[in-house]
Amino acid sequence: MKTLIAPLLVLLAGHLPVGAADQKIEETARRLFKSHADAVITVRATVALTMTAGDAPSQSRDQSVEELGTVVTAQGLVVISASSIDPATAMDGRTVNMRGAPVKLAVTSEVKEARIILADGTEIPATVVYKDRDLNLAFLAPEVGAEEAKDAHFTPIDTAEEQALGVLDEVVVLSRLDKSMGRASAVECDFVRAVIAKPRRFLSIHLAQAGLPVFALGGKFAGFTTVRFSSSGDAEGIAASPVVLPASDVRKAIAAALARPAPAPKK
Repeated sequence: MKTLIAPLLVLLAGHLPVGAADQKIEETARRLFKSHADAVITVRATVALTMTAGDAPSQSRDQSVEELGTVVTAQGLVVISASSIDPATAMDGRTVNMRGAPVKLAVTSEVKEARIILADGTEIPATVVYKDRDLNLAFLAPEVGAEEAKDAHFTPIDTAEEQALGVLDEVVVLSRLDKSMGRASAVECDFVRAVIAKPRRFLSIHLAQAGLPVFALGGKFAGFTTVRFSSSGDAEGIAASPVVLPASDVRKAIAAALARPAPAPKK
């Protein structure tokens, strides 16, 4: 019997997917980090925010934000979590408790100015070209005619091939540190800890940062980190949970963004 074990193992290995028997997540992480670390960029924006709580007078202010996004085309189309630059996505229509009483919020927000900051520090004026509040995704593109974009090199992730994930599947997440850490490129190895089926399919991993691409063990695109908010009718306030939006949904949103006509050049 002992003499049959080795041949059987060899035969079994021949029927496993290529790389499944010996590929390690660290190897995929190193490969993706080397080839696509620059796909994760920084978006800096100034947002005009107007909020009304119940019968109280409206309050308006400008808010500066700096968040991470991911380049998805060679022309510089960037996907970001919509709530990162559009607070109304998370707040409008929500009911919160103020002084012991439920109050409904009415919130509007508009990006007044945005810049895409590449890995080499190049800053490119950008415009929001498409938003999907249901998926909590927003897309920005370089301003038409922007001088800063003419010689810029964009490193997009490859979304042509995608991979569905399940519980305990290993993943690689490309990231970037904040300004205080020199916006250095970073990479994480994680695994899927849960799959949420309703109200739509989401994945849960340990990393909570939004705006990042997620890849499967073989290196194929698997999803995008964003935030899921509770239903606007919930009385519990604004409950936010970090999630991974599956690749199939992200690809549909990218197609919708690309289908939009290009914005007119700013005067």
